[in-house]
Amino acid sequence: MQDYISVIGGGLAGTEAAYQIAKKGIKVKLYEMKPIKFSPAHSNKNLAEIVCSNSFKSNLLTNACGLLKEELRRLGSLLIKIADETAVPAGQALAVDRSNFSQKVTEKIKSNPLIEIINKEVTNIDDIIENGITIIATGPLTTDKLAKQIAKITGEDKLYFYDAAAPIVSKESINFNIAFYGDRYLQEKKKEESIEEWKDRIKKQTVKEQSYINLPMNKEEYEDFCKGLLEAEVITLHNFEKKEIFEGCMPIEIMAKRGIDTLRFGPLKPVGFDDPRTRKKTICYCATKTR
Repeated sequence: MQDYISVIGGGLAGTEAAYQIAKKGIKVKLYEMKPIKFSPAHSNKNLAEIVCSNSFKSNLLTNACGLLKEELRRLGSLLIKIADETAVPAGQALAVDRSNFSQKVTEKIKSNPLIEIINKEVTNIDDIIENGITIIATGPLTTDKLAKQIAKITGEDKLYFYDAAAPIVSKESINFNIAFYGDRYLQEKKKEESIEEWKDRIKKQTVKEQSYINLPMNKEEYEDFCKGLLEAEVITLHNFEKKEIFEGCMPIEIMAKRGIDTLRFGPLKPVGFDDPRTRKKTICYCATKTR
């Protein structure tokens, strides 16, 4: 039995596991195939690369996501600590600068004398497992060879899910005669406020309070939007993109197919948003300014 623990995968789970093990004074061999080999979704050589949304969801303690993050803070999580350090304005959510986040995690892991980073693709788990305790933390972007071995060991034939990539909207493409800055609930007009008081408060909001660019839609525009989603050309999936739908992070066009009301009761719900032009609640497509 070796005097170290092996961790396969240098993503979010793998780097956190390696850090926590090292905190206990135990040596770690962290296997990461980058930069020797990249998956189709990865683009830089750093550890803990975020390939989907830069948002870690809500920071509110009244929300399950926020409560979990606070528990992780109190337990000394490396990733949450660095996420807080590299946070960008996102209202009540914790969103990070992707590049700074992965760079800081990489620096922290590389500087730890108890963690040895081995840059190679693991193609035979048995060679590593036979040496002692091993954590497999390769995530949904596991290579085919490794996925087959994991499936054999676990007896499971499906180890993937279909995850939706966050769309990127160019600021230059947005009509600011229509769009408005704001944050759900902070932007909403209070019952006791007059129209003048409400507009004045919005003008005086800080950058953090205006974390989102909101694109309001009336009934006709919303219906046209849904129609456009249903009729839009669909790209051909890569081989690594399975067709299993993950309910917790569903593509917007799939949601639109579930009915005309699905989006307006989901991500485009008007709760908390008042259009400054009409002074009425509005369905909004929202984007963080730092996406």
